[in-house]
Amino acid sequence: MASNKQTHIFAEDMTDDMCKTATDVALEAFQMNFTKGKVYATVASHIRANFDKSFGRGWNCVVGRSFGAFVTHEIKTYMYFTVVPGVYILLWKA
Repeated sequence: MASNKQTHIFAEDMTDDMCKTATDVALEAFQMNFTKGKVYATVASHIRANFDKSFGRGWNCVVGRSFGAFVTHEIKTYMYFTVVPGVYILLWKA
């Protein structure tokens, strides 16, 4: 998995390679410079676009501090994790 010691995976149904890609892309997204707009929406868009390109279209991503979700996902395409304390990421393919 990613080398960031703040990375924590709460739930996952993905291959190890996909999990590593997700944490790496999320870390990359949080290191981007934001000058305007909604930071969490931009991070979610970056992660989703990367997964659409790498693993085929149909990915969804939610990034935030407080949210609830019930999703239906394809097998081996779900992950709920954090790479920044207090900010959570839900990534899945419908």
